[in-house]
This record gives sequence, C-alpha cells and structure tokens, in this order.
Amino acid sequence: MKRWGKLLLAALLVGALGGGAVMFGLRGRRGEVPGPFLYVGEPLAAGAEARLTQGGWTLGDTGAPSSQRTLTRPPAPGQTRWLVFFGGNGAGYLAEARAVLEALDAGRGLGLAAVAPPGFDGSPGTPSPEALRAGAETAVRWLSATHQPGAGNIDLVGFSMGTGAALAAALALAKDGTPARSLVLLAPYARMDVTSPGLWGRLRVPDRYDNLSLASAGLPPARVLHGLADPALPASDGEQLARRLGGLFKGYPGVGHQDLLQHPAALDEVRAGLLP
Repeated sequence: MKRWGKLLLAALLVGALGGGAVMFGLRGRRGEVPGPFLYVGEPLAAGAEARLTQGGWTLGDTGAPSSQRTLTRPPAPGQTRWLVFFGGNGAGYLAEARAVLEALDAGRGLGLAAVAPPGFDGSPGTPSPEALRAGAETAVRWLSATHQPGAGNIDLVGFSMGTGAALAAALALAKDGTPARSLVLLAPYARMDVTSPGLWGRLRVPDRYDNLSLASAGLPPARVLHGLADPALPASDGEQLARRLGGLFKGYPGVGHQDLLQHPAALDEVRAGLLP
C-alpha cells in the first residue's frame, strides 16, 4: 500500500507541475494581445428558424462536407450584387447578421447573405482560427456557385472576430479570379486570443487569431471603422490593420465595441461604400 501511495503522490505531483506549466504558459501570453475571450457560439434557439425566415429570407446550408448554416435574401429584380456579413463571437449569430444586413441595405435590394461559422447557430464543428478561415472560404465559394453574382459583385463586411473571416473570404475570391467589390472591417483585431468556456478553457493555451497575417496585397479597397472607446479590441488595432491594408481608417469617439453596429455615422459610412 505504501508503494501505491507513493505512486499516487508522484502522479499528483506530475499533474500539478504539468498544470502549473500550462497555466504559466497561459499567463505568459495574457497581456500580449486582447483576450482571452470565451467562445459563445450555440445552436439555434427554439423558434429562431421561423423568425429568421420571415420577409423573404431562406435558411439553408452550404452542403457537404461542411454543411454550414446559411441565411440569404435574394436580390431585387435587375440587381446582381450581394452583400455578405461575417459577425462576431456572439450568440444569435444569424439573427444579428440579418439585422445588420437589412440596416446596411436600407431598401436598396441587394442580395444579402450570412453563413454561420463552425460552432455557431447549428453549423457543425468546433470554433478555431482555422475553422473560421475555412468556413469563410466555403461561404463565398458556395455563394458564387449557387447564386452566381460574378466578379466584382460581392461586398464583404466583417465585425470583430468576423473581420478575420471577411479577410479570408476576400483572399479566396481573389485567388479564384472573382475579386470582391469592397471590404469593410468593423472593430477588427490585429491579433487576439479566444478560448473555450469552463475549466478546460482556463487551462489550455487559447487560440490565437491573427488578422495581420491575412492582410496582403491584391485585396479590394478596404475601409476600417472602429469605436475609439472600444473596451475589447483597441482602436489602435484597427489603425494598424488599415495601414497594413493601405486602406481608410475612421474612428468614432465615445463608441464602444458592439455599439459600432448601431452607430448612425458608422452605418452611413458603410452604406456610402455600397453606392451606387
């Protein structure tokens, strides 16, 4: 019994030291970039499908192998352009996307689309930087194949975590020879950390999201809009990304993070880029 007791004690010590090493590594990363934030994606709430599909919207999926949930509203007769929104790390992904898309379209009749990334609103998979990028590439390629908007007829808007998705989508369209018409990044990050909820999320090394690595030549004209009172992702991240992209930066005094999606001046700026 003494032998087993010693073995158990040794195992506990190894576990403690290993856990301490993990936590030390995690603490070493904290403070370098914003975060770690917690993933908050969840399945569609009861009754959400009926609400989402009111007013001419269609809920579907991208098909195998990813089967991501899609929410689309077709363009008005004679209109060929599509506006795609990539949302942030929040519950009710598609509901928020629909509200933002309708606000930006403002009755213009553009085709509107959002595709929930893995782990959000019933899209299968686990959230990660790699899954976000792959999901964004799948989303715009699905849109191009299914609705055939053609080159230069897709406008991309990303918010918060979705700015990485918007950049990945823009790169995919450029690679396919069907470049996007425009790119807008709302409250973006340069780099940030996100982790799982619960004890495991506290122990493991968080996922590192890196927009700077996606900002490259050959992308459409970019505009970066950021609330100057953003407590989550600092406006300096937006400025840094705008410089890397060679794009326009606009800051809004007194505006926080989520507030940016409802700020009249910011919405007007995005709408102006959708003209004519």
